[in-house]
Amino acid sequence: MSTAICPFSGDPITYGHIDLIERAANTFDSVVAAVGINPLKQYLFNTDERLQMAREALKHLPNVEVDTNEGLLADFARHKGIHTIVRCIRNSEDFNYEWQLHQINESIDATLETLWLPCSTGKQDISSSAVKLCWQQGNDVSGMVPLVVVRMMQARNR
Repeated sequence: MSTAICPFSGDPITYGHIDLIERAANTFDSVVAAVGINPLKQYLFNTDERLQMAREALKHLPNVEVDTNEGLLADFARHKGIHTIVRCIRNSEDFNYEWQLHQINESIDATLETLWLPCSTGKQDISSSAVKLCWQQGNDVSGMVPLVVVRMMQARNR
């Protein structure tokens, strides 16, 4: 059985994240959508909210499990017995960053493989940071995130 991890912040989950996870779910028997917990990052949504949004947004994928990952991804993968990470590349900056992460993960666990998928057309400008910036400026973000996220962002505004 082939399993992959799709790590992401999920702050909030976007159509870009969903696209990548759907593509991984079509390629692998099972996928762990790993919502990252980084104590050095300041999140808009807490872990429970990010999990709730991700589970709702991914519920149409029966072979996807949503979990949290605190700490190094290589350690999480080893704990789960997974040897494949799937990441998305939107541009050359993403590639440089992802290459560094790959080298770190490989130095921790040489059996860990990273597969990079190019971003789907029309999704290259979607990021959690862009969504938050647009929302904070009062713009409609419904084209970048699922309805569950829009609702949670609206509730946050109240």
